[in-house]
Amino acid sequence: MGKKRTQAYTEEFRREAVKRAEKPGAITASVARELDVSAQQIYNWRRQFNRLSDKQFNSLDGVDYSK
Repeated sequence: MGKKRTQAYTEEFRREAVKRAEKPGAITASVARELDVSAQQIYNWRRQFNRLSDKQFNSLDGVDYSK
């Protein structure tokens, strides 16, 4: 069996998803369904944006997450 290829999302897409989920009255699960991603993925992105600087977000431990 081969590895499952995961969808790569642009930083702009990730930021927009987090921004939409943080709007007053927004439900993360609903936003996730609209964008066809998991709610957990939005939570992960939110945590990354909050913990890391902009430069660190796309590259962590030598892995480029912007692709």
